Formats: sequence, C-alpha cells, structure tokens
Amino acid sequence: MPLAPETPALHLDEPDEAVVSGSTSPEQLRDLLEQHGDRYQPILAALRDQPWKELVTSRDLLESLASQGLEWSERTLRLYLAEMAEAGLIERHGRRGYRLAPAGAEVARELTVSKRLGSILYHMEETVCRVGGDGGFDLARGAGLVSINAYVIPQVVLAPLLDDLQAVFAAGLAVGSRVLFAAPGEDILGREVPVGCVGLGTMCSLTLAGMLLRRGVPTHPIFGGLLQMRGGEPQHFLEMVRYDGTSLSPNEVFIRANFTSVSQAARSGSGAITASFREVPMGALANLRHVADDCRRADFQGILLVGRPGQPVLNIPVHEGRVGLILATGLNPLASLWEHDHRVLHLEGARPMVGPAPYEQLITIGEFRARIAELTRADPAASETTTLHRAAAT
Repeated sequence: MPLAPETPALHLDEPDEAVVSGSTSPEQLRDLLEQHGDRYQPILAALRDQPWKELVTSRDLLESLASQGLEWSERTLRLYLAEMAEAGLIERHGRRGYRLAPAGAEVARELTVSKRLGSILYHMEETVCRVGGDGGFDLARGAGLVSINAYVIPQVVLAPLLDDLQAVFAAGLAVGSRVLFAAPGEDILGREVPVGCVGLGTMCSLTLAGMLLRRGVPTHPIFGGLLQMRGGEPQHFLEMVRYDGTSLSPNEVFIRANFTSVSQAARSGSGAITASFREVPMGALANLRHVADDCRRADFQGILLVGRPGQPVLNIPVHEGRVGLILATGLNPLASLWEHDHRVLHLEGARPMVGPAPYEQLITIGEFRARIAELTRADPAASETTTLHRAAAT
C-alpha cells in the first residue's frame, strides 16, 4: 500500500474534534499488516504503553518513538497515522490526540506480545527512577512525587464498600494511608472521570522502592505474589509470577482470577493479599532497616517483611549477598472492592492506570469518605441506588 498523500484534512493534531476512523475488513487489515506491520508496530506499542492517558498527543508519540531509537519526522508520523486511522486501527481526536481503536488494540496485543515480555519490569524500573530522583517522595517532608495506581469506579458500586476499603488501610495492607481523589468531570492521571463515577488512586509499592532508592537502598523486583497472611503477619507465598517473564501485571491477574481474600485478611488477619518480592544488596541492609523504622514511626505502611542476608524469606530462597524484602502492593484496596463487586473493573478502559502524582494532592481515607458522602447527597438517584445495593448485599 503506498503512503497516503498529504491533505489538509489529515494534518497532525489539527483542531477538528471529530473522531476519524475508517472501516477495513479483516482480510484487508491482515493484508495491510503483512505489508506495513513493521512500521505500525512502534506506534501501536507507544499507544499501548501509555494506558494512564486517555488520549496520546503527537509529541508523546514522537518522544516514545525516539526512546525506541526511531527518529521519525512529524511528516512521516503524520502519514503513518493517517493510514492507521483510515484502516480503523486508531481514533483521531483533533489536537487532543490519538488512541487505539478496538481493532488497533487487538492488533497491538498481537504485534507487541514478544516485545512486552518482561516489559512490566522495564516500566517498574523507569517509574522507580522517576519517583526516586530529586523530586521523589520525601517521608520526612511529606512531599514529592509518588507512584499511583488509579481506577475509575462507578459511585454506586464504591459507596457501599467504603468500610471494606478503610479496613484494608487500617490493617496495614496498603501502601501509605492516603489516596488520590477525582470527582466527576475532573481527571485522574490524564483520564477524565465520567458522570456517576469517581477516580480513586492508591500508592503502589514503587513509591516505597523509589523512597528506598533515595535513601541508598537499590531494590531489584523479582516477582509479584499471592501472600498468605495469618494473625496479621505474612506466612508464605501461595503463587508467584516473575516480572521478567510476563506481559501482564501479576497482581492484577491474581485479582481478576479471584485468588485474593484481602477483605478477609483485613477483617480477621488471615487471607491472601498481593505482594511484591524484591532483593536488596547486603551492603544496604542497615539503610533498609533505618527506612523501615522511619516508616513505622510515621505510620507509613507497606513494608511487610525484611529478611536476613542470604537467608530465605518465608519459603523463598534469596541470592547470595542479597536480602529479601516483601512489600504490600497498592492493588490490595482494589482487590478488596473486586471481591465484593466485579463492576469496579467493568467500565470501558477500567484497567488500573499507573503514573506519578504529587503526594500533596492525596487525602486521608476519612476525607475520601466525606467526599463520597457529599457526592451521594448531591445525587439523589445515586443515593437511592446505593441504598438498594447495600440492602441487597445484606
């Protein structure tokens, strides 16, 4: 297929707000990908690799392509985007940016699967470098960038489950004790919150990894695991998925597979939660213990267990000269909600988003509950539905 000609109707990031997408039969799309899949793959990967953004601008795409070693011109990118929109692989939203169309999302999964093997490890390391730098979270000041897992949840689903959400934080099974809140019409990590929904962001374990890095404690992520708790203490791992051998978030997989019992662990002290297993150089053990002590005094939860040099942690062996470290994940609050109502992840684009946010923007769980109550009072329909939902649950 020849390159599409330049036309004013397809200028990069033009002000037209209409979505531009074509219709191509499966056979035509297959032929197109056989001819031009190699040059479409970097764009599809760039769009897929930024799930926290509802729309990705041309500047974002050019920067992502450059990180892949591709110094494309704006004209080249414009022509490829025009072809992809015509084929129905992407949607164009004028100057606001681009996103994958359903057909493009499916193709992106196919074309990028080998590239994405272990990609979660790469993204984790990139995030830790970002939140572990000069602008990263400082526990003493209570300020700086933290890494956030964000979700958009229907208000009528969330309101009856606030007690369960709060119990997870009270039991120390989350990271920190604050959350990010976004009301309808606002945005959370670049994604607009629809009417009838709220944005909820919880700090993820990468915040702790970044904080440790700032204090001279580099950590190496090994696997995401399903951790059995008993009496409020870690007992042993039930399941594990290595970060360098998967294209998915291991802990999200455990949640969607209904393997967790976070609510039970929060209420009774016994249950299965999601956790991250890391290794730390033996020479950094003293600093690690200092950070753990500081977190304990500041009631900043998330560090579940620190091992001993070269010794197994629970039932997991540790490499020579290393120390095992188990961290709670920021997905445990979401797991608690999912265990009660699967609708928390049934919205379009409801996969948890990951991105940085200033710690100063986060609020306490008590404040979060007050915001939800205020929204419920302002929306009688939501209030009535919530009452019916709570009655059905009991």
